[in-house]
Amino acid sequence: MLTQVAKFSPLYGVEIRAAEADVRASFSLADKYDLGGPPGAFQQVSFQLRVDSPASPSRVAELCRHAERACHASQTFKVEVPTTLEVSLNGALLELDPGEDLQ
Repeated sequence: MLTQVAKFSPLYGVEIRAAEADVRASFSLADKYDLGGPPGAFQQVSFQLRVDSPASPSRVAELCRHAERACHASQTFKVEVPTTLEVSLNGALLELDPGEDLQ
C-alpha cells in the first residue's frame, strides 16, 4: 500500500515527508504441525500506515482510501482467490496425489 500512497500523492496534491507501513497477520500453526485445528491461512490481516505530511487530514484520508483500493495485496485478502500448485522434480512434472488436501 505504501507504494500506492507514493504513486498517487501527486494526484491528490499531498506532500509526503515520510511514510511507513506495518502489515501484521494472525494465523494458527496447528494444521502446519498436524495437530488438527484450523488451516494455516491468515485469520486476520491489518495494515497500518504512518504518514508525515503538511496536507489536511481530509486530503490524506482521500489519498489513503485510493491507495488501499489500488493495493493488490490489500484487495486480495478481501476475496477468495483460487490457487494452484504445480511441482516439478528434476525438470519433470511431479503428479501429486489428488486425494491429498493441499489447502
